[in-house]
Amino acid sequence: MKTLLSNLTAIAQNTQSNNIRMIDIDELHPSPKNFFEIVNIPEFAATILGQGGVKDNLIVTPLESGGYEIISGHRRTAAVRYLLEQGESISRLLPCLVQHYENEADKDLDLILCNVTTRQISDRELWRSYEELDRQTKERKEAGEKFGSIRDYLASVLHVSSAQVGKMQNVASHAIQPVQEAVATGELSIHAANEIAKLDEEQQKELASGDLSEVTPKDIQRKKAPVKTEKKKAEKKVDTSINFSKPTPPSKPVPNRNYDETDEEKTMLGYLTMTLRAMEMDAETVKQAQELMFELFKTRSAEDAQEAYMWSPA
Repeated sequence: MKTLLSNLTAIAQNTQSNNIRMIDIDELHPSPKNFFEIVNIPEFAATILGQGGVKDNLIVTPLESGGYEIISGHRRTAAVRYLLEQGESISRLLPCLVQHYENEADKDLDLILCNVTTRQISDRELWRSYEELDRQTKERKEAGEKFGSIRDYLASVLHVSSAQVGKMQNVASHAIQPVQEAVATGELSIHAANEIAKLDEEQQKELASGDLSEVTPKDIQRKKAPVKTEKKKAEKKVDTSINFSKPTPPSKPVPNRNYDETDEEKTMLGYLTMTLRAMEMDAETVKQAQELMFELFKTRSAEDAQEAYMWSPA
């Protein structure tokens, strides 16, 4: 499968060839698959006018019907059109690298790569890019191509972290269709959609029945809270005691006193919290574990703790 590096290397090689042409703007047609935003055109046009015209090559491919389809350069083309409509003195001819593609998949891949590697993209654009790349990757994997980690591959191509790809994968797998569509239209951020995707289907539908663009983190948290409450009611009290093969002597009583954690104990609580979070425990579970350890600090001696550390099940 084409990688980011091999793709950009091919473009660089073609740039040094005779594939660069000056093409009239009326011969350039936008790609029907372009989903990247064409915004702030007047400001961008002023920049192009100030530098004396378009300096960076557009990437285009020939159309069977005549003219060229734009792969990269939609904003530059729109900016020059704007300047021409304003009567500004600027060339109608734009420098274009003419690319020839063996298939639609490679063309679609270039459209994404040439945009995600040249500018900051929105969550809407990132989501659409992820959807297309994920679809292509799965198709090629089914066709027999070998991959390492698909998540890492997508992260490298999209210039984001693996964790960010993980959020998008979670949205794709667990969010209901209206939530996914809200990300695609820019109503929801990927982060918010990922949090909503953690709710059950009915809770997601309740949120989606309103304006998703107005949903706040508190709204999502409120949906989670009732589930935890009901779950807590249904669960039986958990016995946290440990049964040893030999009876253990009672710990020495500790005098009553006002208890404040020492720095060492705060550190131990911190390690406990980090461990539980890494295990993706919910906030209520973390809190209960902290309280249990806090009580142990007050009622157990150092000798008891050392004995427990050395204990292993029979």
